Amino acid sequence: MSSQSKISRVLAFTKRYKVQVMAAVTLTALLAGLAVVPPLVTRALVDQVFTQGRTDQFLFLGFLFLAVPILSQAVMIAQKTLAVFVSVRLVNDLRLAIYRHLLYLSLRFFNRTSPGKVVNRLMEDTWAVQMVCGSSSLTVISDLIIATSATVATLAINWRLALALYGVIAVFVLNYRLRIKRIIRYSRLVRREDDLLNAGVQNRMGGDLAIKTFGTEAREHLAFHDQDVISLDYGYTRDVANNTFWMNVALINAVGTALIYLLGSGMVLQGEMSYGDVMAFSGFAAQLLWPAVRFSQLVGKLQEAGVAAGRLFELLDEPREISDRPEAVPCRRLRGQVDFEDVRFHYEPGVEVIRGIDLHVEPGQTIAFIGATGCGKSTILNLIARFYDVTGGALKLDGRDIRDYRVHDLRRQFGIVLQESHLFSTTIRENIAYGRVNATIEEVMQAAKAAEIHDFIQGLPNGYGTVVGEDGLALSVGQKQRINIARAICADPAIMIMDEATSSLDSDSEAAIQRAMTRVLANRTSFVVAHRLSTIKNADQIVLLDHGVIVEQGTHEELMALPNGRYYELYTKHIGKGVLDD
Repeated sequence: MSSQSKISRVLAFTKRYKVQVMAAVTLTALLAGLAVVPPLVTRALVDQVFTQGRTDQFLFLGFLFLAVPILSQAVMIAQKTLAVFVSVRLVNDLRLAIYRHLLYLSLRFFNRTSPGKVVNRLMEDTWAVQMVCGSSSLTVISDLIIATSATVATLAINWRLALALYGVIAVFVLNYRLRIKRIIRYSRLVRREDDLLNAGVQNRMGGDLAIKTFGTEAREHLAFHDQDVISLDYGYTRDVANNTFWMNVALINAVGTALIYLLGSGMVLQGEMSYGDVMAFSGFAAQLLWPAVRFSQLVGKLQEAGVAAGRLFELLDEPREISDRPEAVPCRRLRGQVDFEDVRFHYEPGVEVIRGIDLHVEPGQTIAFIGATGCGKSTILNLIARFYDVTGGALKLDGRDIRDYRVHDLRRQFGIVLQESHLFSTTIRENIAYGRVNATIEEVMQAAKAAEIHDFIQGLPNGYGTVVGEDGLALSVGQKQRINIARAICADPAIMIMDEATSSLDSDSEAAIQRAMTRVLANRTSFVVAHRLSTIKNADQIVLLDHGVIVEQGTHEELMALPNGRYYELYTKHIGKGVLDD
């Protein structure tokens, strides 16, 4: 994406604030116009008042000499206030747009993108964009207007001295061209390494228990150190390039200013210019040189903002893999009939993980998927909830292709409990009612009772108002999972999906949950991935998968009637354990 297209896309977010933008631009033009006055006033004071003794003009010129800076400062305050208003809201709108887009991206994106990388872009990169989309952008506009008027003025005063001035400006441009590529390159590398560093920190902090268990603190510290050193090296190189660039700018400005003043003074001695002309020319020269200085200061920020904007638009341009068809219909309460018709699926083209699945599920049935790790159990559950779309065949709910339903309506038909529980940093009541925000406290409590967690919650000082998560109550894995199960129950879904939902519970808790779930799953279609033989045995259909293919299917009794069958061998091998190993 070109720099011009990045800028255009960023500016598109300011359309809502076009009145404020136009007001800020108008004030900028006024500020630029006022900047022309001081050098002219200085020349008049020197040549007419001090040299020619025209004291009658002193009061008027003195008034302008004092009033113009005061007025300029007032205009600048109003301009910068509007600029800050627009830039802050631009960042907010940009973040909201990206966050909204992220919420609708598929699991495929989040499986290959670390949360730390996403957070770093969402927060840090938007601030980098704001730095140049507020007063800095208006400063560029102001400098362009001032530079234009200063160019005309310097040519009018003395064209030969003006050519010398433009030679100094050419040196600024040369310095920019020689240094900018290195600054851009290392700005991108620093951003990339910061993504990796943040992702690594998040990953290690999430694995603190494993680190302590295996005593690998020193190794993890060394890994962080090595990664941090790479980021620091790139940052050092970038900052050295920036500092060298800026020191050259300061040197060119100082030498250029002195050179112009000396050349002008020489022309005064030769009678080619008045001293007032030199003073005015020096003032206009500063209005040409200082924009070059300010632009040089902005170069690093502009390039960082360009890199940041590119990274942000990478997120915004990430395609929504799961979206509504133009003819998608609302999905009202499903009966729960599910049909797999030669369903195929691949994560990577050419490598099918689900191959020709045919399965008919009547409303209210419980289907248990079993098989070795990687056989496709969880993938099938993801297809049912349309976290992924099938790549071949058709998956139908109540006789209609799942892709014909509106995604938002469809997802509300499911209650999903995964092996890894997740609670939000809010109250227990809000966690349970997350999928059904209008649920009454009685309905929340009923769901908690079904999940065998009500008595525990009632025993807490704040009951259902207890905050969990960060800075809140620390719960055990089993307690978190029961609240997750209560959340799924409270949503009153037509179809339940449970992927090893009870694997983190002890035997007593698991048995209690099983009793409760027997009542909850009545008259609901449910899909279960479990290793507990009790769960598998009670299912209406047991589906044994191997490398994405159904190898056996039927009730427990039907499969046990096959003495040479795979299920028969697995069940008889593990019956004493109560748990089916992979």
